[in-house]
Amino acid sequence: MKTLLVIAVCAAVAALMILAPGALNTAFDGLDLALGWLGPFWVVTLLSAVVGVLFIVAFPHVSWQAGIARFKDRGKYNLLGIRLFQDNIGAVLRHTAGTLGWNLGYLGLNLAPMVFLALPFMAVWFQFNSLYAFAPLQVGDERLVVAQLRDDVDPAEVELVRPEDANWSVAGGPVRIAGDAGQRFLHFTLRADGAGVSEIRYRWRGQEVGKQVAVAEDPGRLTPVRTAHPWRMLAAAKDPILYFGEGVLPADSFVQTIYLEYPPAPLGPFAGGEITIMIIFVVVSMAFGFGLKGYFGVEI
Repeated sequence: MKTLLVIAVCAAVAALMILAPGALNTAFDGLDLALGWLGPFWVVTLLSAVVGVLFIVAFPHVSWQAGIARFKDRGKYNLLGIRLFQDNIGAVLRHTAGTLGWNLGYLGLNLAPMVFLALPFMAVWFQFNSLYAFAPLQVGDERLVVAQLRDDVDPAEVELVRPEDANWSVAGGPVRIAGDAGQRFLHFTLRADGAGVSEIRYRWRGQEVGKQVAVAEDPGRLTPVRTAHPWRMLAAAKDPILYFGEGVLPADSFVQTIYLEYPPAPLGPFAGGEITIMIIFVVVSMAFGFGLKGYFGVEI
């Protein structure tokens, strides 16, 4: 029963992440509002510790605990055999092969539960990224903005639109590139002129899409990428924060992806950014999880 409950909770988080990301955004915005006085570093650390505790509580219900214990013991037995019979080359080779085989099986049994636990982990990490990884531009900053267009869209027909309330201006470009499939772009250099939150807009044949621009004012969530294909970009290691920054563009949008680089936001004593958040998240959650495995009687 507990196994089904853990799987159901993991599936629910995954479904919310894909089908109703706004619900997870609301939950984490609430946590940020309640704990924000601690500062981003301590919010990330505290919530990572909570995730570590939840991980170690859930792990035994989606893993083969008896198998993990058995494979671990067999690996130790073969290591002992290597030490006891080190003068017997045949025994050493046999026990070395046994050690490798049992340890690979042990590793596989520990990784198998991530089939259920990986997406909830990703959801938390991407929430951290959208809330704490990036800082707004500062007045006077210049950034290259790149819009990747759909393959059948002629860049010459795409218009760059500057809203009336825009807090930015065009410092260079726009430059239109009509290459092969996947190589059609419109890019320009943006200059941040004033504080506030505005938009970059693109227009083509009566359709308009855009991307948020934040200058010297934190809108709460920031992402350098808005895309129509978040999972494809995630697989390509281009990290669009999935659904937790700005809304996903329609799959058939004439603009497929918009890039605007934001600087990393400092995180306590660290420089900040996505990698820093990932390291803190993994280290803290694993430290709490492994630290409590004996208390909960969990085999890992």
